[in-house]
Amino acid sequence: MVDTPEPDAQLEDAVAAWRGWCRALEETGAAVLGQALTTDEIDYAEGLRYLGRAAHFVLFGRTENRDSGHPYFWPYLGPHVKIGGDNPQGLYLSAPINPTDTFVIRGTRGSARWFSAVVMRGPGARAAGEPPIGAELYLPDLAVEPDGTFELVVAPDPQPGNWLASDQWADYVLVRQFFPTPDDVDGMDVTIENVTIGHTVPEPLRLADMVRAYNQAAAGYRASVPHLHSELVAKADALNSFKTDIGDPTSSGGVPGGNAVTGRWALELDQALIIRVTPPVPCAYWDVQVGNGWYETFDYRHHVSGLTCEGAHLADDGSVTLVLSSQDPGTVNWLAGAQHREGHIAIRWQMTSGRLPVPETTVVSVGEVQSLTGLPTASAADRAVTRAQLRHSFDARFRRW
Repeated sequence: MVDTPEPDAQLEDAVAAWRGWCRALEETGAAVLGQALTTDEIDYAEGLRYLGRAAHFVLFGRTENRDSGHPYFWPYLGPHVKIGGDNPQGLYLSAPINPTDTFVIRGTRGSARWFSAVVMRGPGARAAGEPPIGAELYLPDLAVEPDGTFELVVAPDPQPGNWLASDQWADYVLVRQFFPTPDDVDGMDVTIENVTIGHTVPEPLRLADMVRAYNQAAAGYRASVPHLHSELVAKADALNSFKTDIGDPTSSGGVPGGNAVTGRWALELDQALIIRVTPPVPCAYWDVQVGNGWYETFDYRHHVSGLTCEGAHLADDGSVTLVLSSQDPGTVNWLAGAQHREGHIAIRWQMTSGRLPVPETTVVSVGEVQSLTGLPTASAADRAVTRAQLRHSFDARFRRW
């Protein structure tokens, strides 16, 4: 009689976790692609890319750089992972933390026009009915030494100087740097250290931890990937207008320290959307982003897919007129449609209060933009300079990462 070997329980657990992840990719991806805003080839192509980028974002977020005993900063969003209408002039970095240890973030002030550091909470916070964001610190409150350096402590107990309070759900810290213009990019060169544990050798990876991570990633993919896209689908009855406002729980434009007005645009390739708004006062910082129907900004190394409060041209009365179109209108404040017929747009306001101003919009032919807006002209030579600045900004922000 031949003995039958016992089933390999560890192998079964690993295979089950992998199959669960693959099912989440297949089922969620097929459903999301079926809701593309248009039947244009570019939207299906970018939809496939979006699903892959989202898989990278969700899976790596659960399986890589998760050891809070040995944390380091790495890109949270960037040119190859775009979610929620990221700022084209932004640098997003994250590092793992935990509820009990003390972490020290060190960096240089750099040229960021806006900075925020926030404690992001794990899945348990949502299950407990708590918001996903914990303690926050913004540029106006960041104490910087005379030599331009700073330290920021993340810990459960109060600390002197710059301090972020961690709580029982603390999962990672997210640092945002938004730069003023494409030709002014000097990053903060931040590092993080767990000073409670100090310099030790990490423990070997455990199967139970990785199985849990894959299960969490599968659940996260099913929940998050359709979410942002579904917001745009729901705006089909309000094309070329800004429907959301401060306090709207469906607005994905909300960010720590601020909120946004967002909209879905639909234009033929020879049309332009003229957008007029007066930024609120006070408002420490604002920016506008435009992108595709998957809530991704366009390729900001080659297209002007966003402007900041310093990069945009303002009228004498403080208002701003923006132009969104695929064809060049020959004016300043142009946001490139990048040969898309539909997509998203968001204007985010930081450190303001009350109800946000909702922009006025008008659809015109591209040839009418100059006469209707009175915006200063931009020549082919001006565009060449802008494109060079976009490449400089891209390279300056991401060369380290």
